[in-house]
Amino acid sequence: MNKLLYKAIVAHGGLSRWSGCRAIKATALLAGEFCPSVQLEEVRELTVLPHLQRAIVKPLGCTDCRSDLDHNDFSLVRDKDTFVTRVADVRSGQMTYDFKTPIGQPLGAFLTCSAVRTFLTTPFLLTLEGVEVSELVPWNEGGEQWRVLRAEFPPDLATIARVQDFFFGGDFLLRRHDYHIDGDTGITMTEMISDYVECQGIKMPTRLRGYARRSDLTPDLGRTMISINLKRLNFILE
Repeated sequence: MNKLLYKAIVAHGGLSRWSGCRAIKATALLAGEFCPSVQLEEVRELTVLPHLQRAIVKPLGCTDCRSDLDHNDFSLVRDKDTFVTRVADVRSGQMTYDFKTPIGQPLGAFLTCSAVRTFLTTPFLLTLEGVEVSELVPWNEGGEQWRVLRAEFPPDLATIARVQDFFFGGDFLLRRHDYHIDGDTGITMTEMISDYVECQGIKMPTRLRGYARRSDLTPDLGRTMISINLKRLNFILE
């Protein structure tokens, strides 16, 4: 295993604990262009099945709907299990966005589920079979120097982007996450990660702010694509 990745895994709680995690459940406040809220303080329920590459967010996508991302298959489902939208392998569809109009559904809901799934499984997802990691030059931000891992994901692994960069602080906890969304969205993201808590031996962030990234690699703080504030976090162990 890459030495930096190993240190990051240990800092976040270790593979042995993570391997025994069957599900992650949380409540959260979500906002941003991916998932505009009708109610300012609307609480969502998040469920991530880390070893099945699945994320469920409720409500999201439409009134009384849950959004379900299972690998790359995406569904909007009403409470009575009526499908509103169902897309097999959403990556093969037309994911276009011009940055001038609001993001429509189901694209916004899909991008939200993808962000939630990665947020609650990093850095452990970098140990999955077929993921290739390499260390880039360090990155200086806010008076700190962060070490950077670039991950290239195999085609059969469910992910929003084939190539992603992960920035780790001096304590080897994740600080930042950059990626260009696959397809024709034209969206390159910078996610700032903070406010860590320890839950059942695993350290997880509770705050994410995702911004459109500028050409100079800095986040456009005027374009919040997604924000996540976790309120309750629980790991269901085997």
